Amino acid sequence: MRSRSARSQKVQPHTRSGELTSQSGIITGRLADWADALETTSSELLDAMDRAGIEPLIDTGASKDGEGHDRPTNPELRCIAMTEADVGRVSAELLEISPVARE
Repeated sequence: MRSRSARSQKVQPHTRSGELTSQSGIITGRLADWADALETTSSELLDAMDRAGIEPLIDTGASKDGEGHDRPTNPELRCIAMTEADVGRVSAELLEISPVARE
């Protein structure tokens, strides 16, 4: 099976701020949108991913092998993709650093 480009598969890029997209157990979106959805900051989200040992399936902020230019690190431009299971692990890690106050 050959890999096809997103355009040939009629997959649309993230064009609206504030949206995460889920398909077949994989969730994608801009880093800023992930942080908003998980009620945290972009840096806290990335730290939680590191602590949980989660490597995103896609990270437009990570350089590819042999690439000679900088990748976008701005949370409004940077996109990441994770499995639903990894999102659960990140959420649990975030709760460890920011527990919900109980009344």
